[in-house]
Amino acid sequence: MVSLSEQHLTETLIDPENLDNPDGEWTKGTKQEAKCRDAWAAILFYAQFIAIAVVAGVLGVPALQKATDSYQDPSTNNIDYDGLIYASLIAGGFSILFSAISLFVMSMCPKVLIQISLLASLVFSAPIVVSSFLYGNIVGGIFGLLFFALSVCYACMVWRRIPFAAANLNTGLTAVKRNAGVVVVAYSIVILSFCYAMLWMTALVGVYDKEGLCDTTSDTTTTETGSTTDTTTDTTTTCSGDLAWGYFFLLLLSLFWTQQVFQNTIHVIIAGVVSTWWFSPEDAGSCCSVAIKDSFVRATTTSFGSICFGSLLVAIIQTLRAMVESVRNNGDNGGGAAFLLCIVDCLLRCLEDALEYFNKYAYIYVGMYGYSYLEAGKNVITLFKEKGWTIIISDNLISNVLSLFCLIIGGLTGCVGLVMNEINPSWFEGYEGAAMGVAFGFSFLIGMVISAITLSVVDSSVNTVLVSFAEAPLEFEENHPELSSAMRDAWRQVYPAECGF
Repeated sequence: MVSLSEQHLTETLIDPENLDNPDGEWTKGTKQEAKCRDAWAAILFYAQFIAIAVVAGVLGVPALQKATDSYQDPSTNNIDYDGLIYASLIAGGFSILFSAISLFVMSMCPKVLIQISLLASLVFSAPIVVSSFLYGNIVGGIFGLLFFALSVCYACMVWRRIPFAAANLNTGLTAVKRNAGVVVVAYSIVILSFCYAMLWMTALVGVYDKEGLCDTTSDTTTTETGSTTDTTTDTTTTCSGDLAWGYFFLLLLSLFWTQQVFQNTIHVIIAGVVSTWWFSPEDAGSCCSVAIKDSFVRATTTSFGSICFGSLLVAIIQTLRAMVESVRNNGDNGGGAAFLLCIVDCLLRCLEDALEYFNKYAYIYVGMYGYSYLEAGKNVITLFKEKGWTIIISDNLISNVLSLFCLIIGGLTGCVGLVMNEINPSWFEGYEGAAMGVAFGFSFLIGMVISAITLSVVDSSVNTVLVSFAEAPLEFEENHPELSSAMRDAWRQVYPAECGF
């Protein structure tokens, strides 16, 4: 049983030394009125989306048609595209199967898996150090040895955090498995993202063609066979040159913004589903639960403006970074200019990481309560500041496990590709001697992408668990007593002062 004093601390979850904190700025989040927030950002997003669609339709489609007409006779191409499609479907099916199995494996032994992922960096770096010295690469060996030493120090420092990370991972996995339909929603949004990428590429080709950067050339070949003369004309379309900076900026901004919106929409949906499971488990206990539908509707309507707002900030930084890198890659910069560009790139990268870090937790509040973007960010930062949990957020042990499983699933799917190459060699015969490499690499990539989508759902779920446990541990104890007990024990063991009980 929990004592009265401990129960009081559990309800507040603040540092016992700051239990009486009348000046604290944080107040528990509350469900917001259902209305559109940050609507201007949503309107601007739809406007740019429509603009890209119009450019793709008016300029891109004719440009692609012109390029298609220039292709040589498909009969001279030995690549079996139907075979690649079949291989993609089979590899995708196996990667989904492997991803589903990984969720159960992680829930069975999360602590052991975190330990393995932590030691994996040591296991992988040791052979690199040895091989560098054996082949006479002294500088590489020294840097490898330094990295190995830092990895050992890091493992020693965070080893005590493993019970905490395991408890969080287990709770996040439980929420996902109880609402497995959210993974299907994530896959659907990623497919939509891929379709947009194709639309954007069409618009890009159209802009290149309109600016006169694409050139069509014809090559006529005459062959005489006896009394017969055959004339063959090959038309080739090539695009080269630099696009105007204004077009370049707008096109990149549209691409990065849209991809960020799709990614953050998935995050907000998961946050809404997990928070519903936390507070009202009866509404979030099946594959197609009410929580999934309601969270999807909120994320794509009333909270969509907030998603677009934060995504725009990150997209602007990403666009600026891409333009700086483009200038750096031109190779026409002197020593001083190159150094300055390197500094600017580094600053933009740091700013991008900071914004993405901010968004990760701000969007949890958007999904949980329906706050606007700035209100959500302010609330979540104040929450961790007031409760002294800033150091806890930096824990990346769970990310290590998810990354390791992405590699494992990618490798397994690649092996499926090798089996397909043995069973149906005609699917990859167009690549001559590289058929095995193409079969493995192609399937490996599919496995990595699909597993990354699945495991990103787990990552978002774990982050939501972290915020929810800070917000409402008492509700968690009432609705999920077994999981709550495991998390309490782990948090008390690892963070006796910060956890507040």
